[in-house]
Amino acid sequence: MRPRRTILLTGVLSLLNVAPAHAQHADPDSARIEIGDVTRFLRVLDTLAAARTYDDSALVLFRDYYLPGSPGLRGFIRSRIGSPFELLDQMTGHHAYYAHLPRSLAGLAATQTEIRAMFRRFKQLWPDARFADTYFLVGRMNSGGTTSRTLVLIGSEMYGRDADAPETEFSPWERTVLRDLSMVPTIVLHETMHVNQQGVAHPTLLQQALVEGGADFVAELVTGRNINEHVHAWADPREAALWEEFRAAMDGYDYTSWFGSSRPDRPADVGYWMGYRIARAYYLRASDKTRAIGDILHVTDADAFLAASGYPDTVRR
Repeated sequence: MRPRRTILLTGVLSLLNVAPAHAQHADPDSARIEIGDVTRFLRVLDTLAAARTYDDSALVLFRDYYLPGSPGLRGFIRSRIGSPFELLDQMTGHHAYYAHLPRSLAGLAATQTEIRAMFRRFKQLWPDARFADTYFLVGRMNSGGTTSRTLVLIGSEMYGRDADAPETEFSPWERTVLRDLSMVPTIVLHETMHVNQQGVAHPTLLQQALVEGGADFVAELVTGRNINEHVHAWADPREAALWEEFRAAMDGYDYTSWFGSSRPDRPADVGYWMGYRIARAYYLRASDKTRAIGDILHVTDADAFLAASGYPDTVRR
């Protein structure tokens, strides 16, 4: 490996070893919403344009984007972005799209008002709600959002597909999942649900579907939108067949047909939709809607939750 690359990778590892402390917030107005990493990345694009070599470009990314990064960016580097070389490769393959981001993400700051309003609405619906500091980053088009410890991390480039965005570089998956800024409050609320959920070690397929689908359902209650609208459009007419297929596999640990894009005959993440349908059935059946939200977010016995939802009896055959 060339010396400069060794130095860069060593620097990234050192950067990621720093683990800043953070906390959850009971007050929806106390959680931070930070876009500084995105602002800095968009400025870095101008510097990259003047870089002469691939290694020079990677050095610019490390020096001007990675090194001064927020705790959120460090978490996103660790979990989703990887080295400056991995990010640079993605940017090179999607040069026109990344070059368009200064225009399509220009309204990102304005979404903070709606996000804060949605935080308050979630608190009204479920008084025990907790909130994490939310950081907007720019990654390599492999994650619209995730959580890192007590942080919510949003891959802003996944929401840069406005009406004028160049699309010739997109893969079929990217054509399906890339959105515009109108989806940002909903993805933030989806990830906020994960902050509030109770983790289970080694979840079965059913448990994992309830984790993701439950987050989708409660986020939709709050925002009125769903991050997987395209999956619902495909899956709703096929509900009976999908339920039979899911029921046969739900006690196992094979996620391949339900999470990710492993099958050409269906959209990615149909498991989110299935969990959503079960959570929705549970909520509609419950007399105490506030308690139902807590139950959806704190599923520890997936089989008991499924039975209480009555979902299998609602499926049209």
